[in-house]
Order: sequence, then structure tokens, then C-alpha cells
Amino acid sequence: MKPEIALVVITYQRPRHLQLVLESIAAQVGLSFGIEVCVTDDGSTDETSQVVEEFRHRVPFPVQFVTHPHVTFQAARCRNEGAKATKAPYLLFLDGDCLLPRDHVAAHQKYHLPGMALIGDAIRLEESVSENLTVESIASGEFTSLATAQETRRLRRTLRKFRFYNFLRHPRKPYKLRSGNFSIWREDLERVNGFDENFEGWGGEDDDLGRRLRRAGVRLESILAHTCSYHLWHPREATAPDRVKLAKNTQYLWRKGASARCSNGLTKS
Repeated sequence: MKPEIALVVITYQRPRHLQLVLESIAAQVGLSFGIEVCVTDDGSTDETSQVVEEFRHRVPFPVQFVTHPHVTFQAARCRNEGAKATKAPYLLFLDGDCLLPRDHVAAHQKYHLPGMALIGDAIRLEESVSENLTVESIASGEFTSLATAQETRRLRRTLRKFRFYNFLRHPRKPYKLRSGNFSIWREDLERVNGFDENFEGWGGEDDDLGRRLRRAGVRLESILAHTCSYHLWHPREATAPDRVKLAKNTQYLWRKGASARCSNGLTKS
């Protein structure tokens, strides 16, 4: 079956998290369409590649693995490389530490429309919950019952805010784009030349993509009424700044004169 959706999964040095995420992909239901998976790696030196290879041999859809030498946190580069390695007309970007409920991919496929990107978010699982999850609990989907009431309320507030700003047809909000759980037509991503690889280190590349998509006329719509992912706990990213507003990526994000199409993205100019 020709893939209609490409799942692009970013990872770095978290093979157990990746194994569980891939298991949640294998457990997807309602797939009356073809999928392909590309794990795009930021230069892991552990058993990450073996995890992907084992997964590739036991699932009925194409699985690829792309990587590059690690220099610093390069999420934008990873996602661009994953997109370029796949062929499907629709792309679903995922983080290698975020589990998918069993109908997650089917929900993105059901609600995608031309000229629209679907924006999601993740329930943050507590450390003790994350450490006790098993392959069996992922395959059964029972992990979706482990969300705290606080996290559930937070996502409901996020959805209400998203709908409010869209109802007002606000020209800039909500610009937040959670790149660990969003989907987009390939042609719309190519219109803005993908993620801007000038973002290196933690943060900013997804906010920037959201702003540029809006400038290009792509509508951002929330998928939270239908699905969300579940974030596995891990220590704070080493490149995450203590003061986000003063970080280099934040300064670059709010630069003046930025166009919808970046120069250092899927193609370089």
C-alpha cells in the first residue's frame, strides 16, 4: 500500500524512550491507509540504531533511519532530514519521547484538510510513571489512563485558547507550534522551506515555523479535541537556557524582516 502519511520521529540518546514510542506506533489502529516511518537521529552513539533496526524487521510498513554527527541540539536539521527521506504527501512529526494513543495517526489523517496544519501537545507523565512503563503497557494503550488531572486540565485550557484566537481570526495567535506532535501537507512545508536550521540548541525552531506558516497562508488548527501524545519524563535538555527571553534562539526568533520562506531549510540558499 502506498504511504499516505510519513511519521517523522526525532531522537537522541534515549533508546528506551524510542523503543516505547515505536511500540506505540506499531499498536496504531484504524489505519486504512499506508504509512511510513523515519527515525531521524541527532547523532546518537548508543544502541539507538539497533532499536530502529529491530523495529523495522517486525512491522509491515517501511522504516528508515537517518543520522548525522552530533555537534549540538539540532532539532530543525533532524526534522528536515526526516522529511526529505520520506515520500508520503502528508507528514506527521513526532518526538522520540512521546507515546501515541492507539488512534493517534488515524485522528491526524481524519481531520487534515488542504492548507491546514494540525497542532497537538503532550500530557506530561510523571517520572515514576515513565520509569515503570513496559512494552506490554504501551501495546495495550493503558498508559493513557495515567495522566494527572492537572495535566488534563492544562490541555483543555490550551484547546480553549486555541479555539478562541481562531474564532477571532487573530493575525498572530496562536503561533505556538509543538513540533513534537503536529502534521502538515508536504507541499505546505516546502512552501516555507521547512524548519530553519539556523536554530541550534534548545527552542525556537517550532515557534518560528508556526509564524512563517501563518505568513504563507497556512491555517493552524488544534487536534487536541481528538488526540494528544504522552511525554515520557527525562532530565532537562542540557542546551535549554535558564532565561529563555535572553537566549540566542529567542533573539533570532523575533528578528525583524523575517520572510515566510527561510534560506537554511529543506534547501540551502
